[in-house]
Amino acid sequence: MTVPAALAGVAVTGIHLACALGDTPATVWTGISGAFPGLTRRAERHTCGLLARDDGEDTVRLAVRHAAAAWRRAGLARLPEAGLSAERVVPERVALVLGTTDWGAPDFRHHLPANRDQALARPHTAADAIAAALGLTGPREVFVNGCVASACALARAAELIRAGRVDAALVGGVNLLDDSVLAAFDSWRALDRGPCSPYDRSEGTSLGEGVAFLVLEDAAAAERRGAEPVGYLSGHALTGDAHHITAPHPRGEGLRRAVSAALADADVAPDEVGYINGHGTGTRANDTAELAALAAVFPSGTPVSSTKSQTGHTLGASGALEAAVTLLALQHGIVPPTLEDALGPAADQSAGAVTPTAEELSGHTARGGTQHTTEFRHAVSVSVGFGGQNAALVFAASRPPARPPKPAAQEVMVTGAGVITPNAYGRSAFLAHLRTAGPAPLDSALEAVLDENELAPHIPAALWTRLDPFGRIVLAAAGLARTDAFGEEPPAGERVGVVIATASGPVTTHTAMAELHAQGQTPSPLLAPNSVAAVHAGHAAMALGARGPATVISAGDASGLLALGQAADLIRHHHADTVYVIAADEAAPALRAAFAHHGLLTKQAGRPYDLDADGGALTPAGVALVLESAGQSARRGFRALGSVLTCANAGAPVEPGGVEESGETLARCLTEAAARSGFGPGTPLHLYGTSWGNPALDQAEARALATVPGAVLPTNITGITGHTQAAGGLLATLAALEACSDPVVGRRPLTGTRRPLPEITRALTHPGPARAALVTATSWGGTCAAVAVRAPA
Repeated sequence: MTVPAALAGVAVTGIHLACALGDTPATVWTGISGAFPGLTRRAERHTCGLLARDDGEDTVRLAVRHAAAAWRRAGLARLPEAGLSAERVVPERVALVLGTTDWGAPDFRHHLPANRDQALARPHTAADAIAAALGLTGPREVFVNGCVASACALARAAELIRAGRVDAALVGGVNLLDDSVLAAFDSWRALDRGPCSPYDRSEGTSLGEGVAFLVLEDAAAAERRGAEPVGYLSGHALTGDAHHITAPHPRGEGLRRAVSAALADADVAPDEVGYINGHGTGTRANDTAELAALAAVFPSGTPVSSTKSQTGHTLGASGALEAAVTLLALQHGIVPPTLEDALGPAADQSAGAVTPTAEELSGHTARGGTQHTTEFRHAVSVSVGFGGQNAALVFAASRPPARPPKPAAQEVMVTGAGVITPNAYGRSAFLAHLRTAGPAPLDSALEAVLDENELAPHIPAALWTRLDPFGRIVLAAAGLARTDAFGEEPPAGERVGVVIATASGPVTTHTAMAELHAQGQTPSPLLAPNSVAAVHAGHAAMALGARGPATVISAGDASGLLALGQAADLIRHHHADTVYVIAADEAAPALRAAFAHHGLLTKQAGRPYDLDADGGALTPAGVALVLESAGQSARRGFRALGSVLTCANAGAPVEPGGVEESGETLARCLTEAAARSGFGPGTPLHLYGTSWGNPALDQAEARALATVPGAVLPTNITGITGHTQAAGGLLATLAALEACSDPVVGRRPLTGTRRPLPEITRALTHPGPARAALVTATSWGGTCAAVAVRAPA
């Protein structure tokens, strides 16, 4: 059995990275330590850090190449034979966690695979391709929350190892540039006309391309197999500002909390840190806020530098790339420079009493391209993103000493919900619709739209014109959930978090920006931020007063359940007391056209698990669930809707866009979720699937559901709701919780299904009431998830 990682720590046993300075760790480090400039003029108005890559190498191919290199460097290239003493690293015990802001080309109609049973190109495609290439079948998650995405990925992977869910994790970030991204940053006047100069001139950033992967392992297990760690990820923390969409808190309040919490998590004092890899974008707002935050935590003289002065801002890849650089600095005992680093005007203009002076923060930081050699045992890497999101990672050169286990896990309760669908607005309306509705007819199912008059009352009026359709769905669902759970007295502050899930993201904004770019026009500075998924989390955090952890997950139709699992873990492991988990997707014209072009839309009505099913009814929807710790829920005397017991997720061994027809991986998730929740073979269970009438997905899910032993009550509500993508998992979870308490909902047959698949025929018979349920979801490309819930006591 794996040594508890809370005691053993998390080792980094392999890294690989590439950026404008080179495509191996050695060449990048030579460039970093030698103060080589990596930024070059790309066009008349842009200076960028561009990767050298093979002809035709896109994001997916680039990610696969460098992920495989990191895996080899960790000594795990031959995975099944890599022994861990009496144990072995097996594919099912390796997580793959990716961070990116690269959604691919916005014109979805031209980026579908030729096979009609495959999905659109989305952020998780790279993760699916990496898993297929390396044979990894453990948990698979993708973060898309802007510049903190891959730092969030590292934090999540460390949590999975600490909790004993996996033995190892391959974690990374990847981002390439295109002209539309440059145009968006240019519309904000955020680009420096020359190479960026963080903490000095601070007149704008320079964008860059980058990719980095790190292999994390349980430290004790790595030691047993004789691995030589590069270093250790000893602490991490995520926070939110809830202050502004594109600007950080002027005093760096959220970042200060993130750094302090990460140090506490690592049991490291500020004066033990020998180097800080700053976010350092070169923009005045970021640099002043960041320096203020760091000055409030660290003693005078702690060296800080910005990698971006050499690589450019690599967006979603920056957290992983800069974590890798921080580890190399720790390994070599060299503080990287900040080119043209005088720590002058930006520091001088920080606001308030915590303003650092240039002398206070310059410390041992290399200036003018020189390097400083010293010996230090701990280093910190920080990331800041749109929407006021902050991440801090603490690294150690040697294995941290054993520490007592953390407090016992908290029980996680669902205490409210907000639902946005074309046929129901609010939890009560949705549940009433489930009790009475028949299958969605053709005219509404294929052209379903949301009523803006129903959304508006739940969105702050000042935000309405700043939000795109995706953002309005997110905010309205969140507003309804807050009222449902808390009425007029919702909690706010540092212990309230937000986790958003989406399969397709802000499609309308992406399409509009692509059209503007094709016409040679610059996007509006009000429109462009909505293309970044983190912005929608920021809007939600501001509206909810949530200054705790904030993340955005995009892994296809399974995203909603993955987000629910992560949100529950934030509470379970004492990182938050309240978390809003929100799943939302549009049914924009470009997306509908893509589905129609490849025959994925039904010609009749959604009929899940039907032998004659011919596709889904693509429907816009949003759903927000409010999660609270059992203690907080009890203190306010609230009767919860139920509890979230566990979430199991894994990746099937298929190619990107593929489906595992056997359903074996989804069945493994169901078995794991049931076992963790204490469900024995005879436990009566409601079993909610989320496939939506696509024959391949229906067949795989039906086969997985058929493996659950004992008395089960399988059903699927997509015949009523339509195919709602990421929202489907949370809608099914809400229905399952209601079924556990309400026999009417619990006994509803499959709506719209006439000739059920053989594996699902028992869905039409009901052995009796059940007080618990399993909910499942599968994405194109193999990501599978299962969540266990229970009725309130």
